[in-house]
Amino acid sequence: MSHFSRLKTRIVDLLFLKRALADMELEVVEGRAKIRGYLGRKMTVDLKVRTPDGYDIGFIKNGDTYEVVADWDMVRAFSQEAFVKEVTRRYAYHVVKDQLEGQEFQVVEEQRQGETVSLTLRRM
Repeated sequence: MSHFSRLKTRIVDLLFLKRALADMELEVVEGRAKIRGYLGRKMTVDLKVRTPDGYDIGFIKNGDTYEVVADWDMVRAFSQEAFVKEVTRRYAYHVVKDQLEGQEFQVVEEQRQGETVSLTLRRM
């Protein structure tokens, strides 16, 4: 039987979450929206990520963090593990980059090898 699953994350900043999803070229609906599950079940989320199959992925603010919510048995575009891993990786990239820029560093080169991102920085 299919159902909505909620997965805790360490994501706390909506701006960096939206940047991570944009990096993944995903369509995002901001604000309260409904995602669809098996047999037409619906759940209200704070941020909705559209998927091609119509069974969308949501993020719900729970305290200081966001939870990922979806009916993963119905979502065909991503596996839960792959989606959460990539969002978390892209989110961390944006958090680190912002913190470094706040300390007056400028990214002068960025290299990607598989899942690893290497940044070359220069003090401004």
